[in-house]
Amino acid sequence: MKQKKTNLAKRVHMYRSLQDIEKQFAHDVATMGQEFTKIAEENFDPRNPWDQAVMIAILTNMLAYVEVNAELDGANMERAMKDLYETNLEDYRQQAFKGKKVKR
Repeated sequence: MKQKKTNLAKRVHMYRSLQDIEKQFAHDVATMGQEFTKIAEENFDPRNPWDQAVMIAILTNMLAYVEVNAELDGANMERAMKDLYETNLEDYRQQAFKGKKVKR
């Protein structure tokens, strides 16, 4: 399944198998993640407190927007977002603090 585009903004998705769904999801996440990363890397210094605050304001606004729109469709994404955040946070901590003792 070679994908050149995402399946974003489509309300109905058609797939042949669960594996195809997983591949398309991973592709969409990677494709759009690269776009967001490019914007972040070109415009923000992740170690600058001002830039961090601006980025946090933008990201929390986006999360709230996604959650409210999911609620309008009858879904509650809050727990899933928190769980995914905790998983990603731990992964980034392991990368950033490899071999270092860190107080949290």
